[in-house]
Amino acid sequence: MTEAIFGLIGVLLGSGISWFQSYWSNQKEINKSAKYLAIRIVCILDQYLDHCTDVVKDDGLSYGQRTPDGCLQAQVATPPPPVYPDDVDWKSIDHELMFRLLSFPSEIEDGNRMIKATWEIAGPPDYEEWFNERKYQYSIFGLTAYRLSNDLAEKYGIKKKVYNNWNPVTELKNELEKAARKRHVQIEEHKKLIKRILG
Repeated sequence: MTEAIFGLIGVLLGSGISWFQSYWSNQKEINKSAKYLAIRIVCILDQYLDHCTDVVKDDGLSYGQRTPDGCLQAQVATPPPPVYPDDVDWKSIDHELMFRLLSFPSEIEDGNRMIKATWEIAGPPDYEEWFNERKYQYSIFGLTAYRLSNDLAEKYGIKKKVYNNWNPVTELKNELEKAARKRHVQIEEHKKLIKRILG
């Protein structure tokens, strides 16, 4: 009877050790995959942040000059939404963070639709509503990219990019505040116009 109990304990202990080794090995692989994904995505988001900053700083002037017909014209092409690599294991990272990352390109497409709609009501020579909406949306996109990149870097122990002479986050926050104020004024003006028309 005692031998049977010791035998059972030995089997359970052996199974437990085997399970723990398998679990430990699996966790190490998941952590490795998560860190690899985080490094790849942080680099992509940091680059996207730089592109957004370029768009936000675009004042429509080419070397300080307007177009020959006196208009402002975008000098910086709008970047496409970030494209994530296919060779990463999305299930290896925090699910809430995964959702935020994967939904980000869709948020950018929604913002780009707003910019496109604003183009329909903006007029020459300054296209003020369009430039402001573009600045507003790309400030948000850039700050979102920064926040996602920062959250990934903190969670998975990645050293963040250091900006020596300037801080794009401060720039984007300042530009967002200005664009939001202008946007509010424009919305109020449109409301007054609609009220006048409809009575």
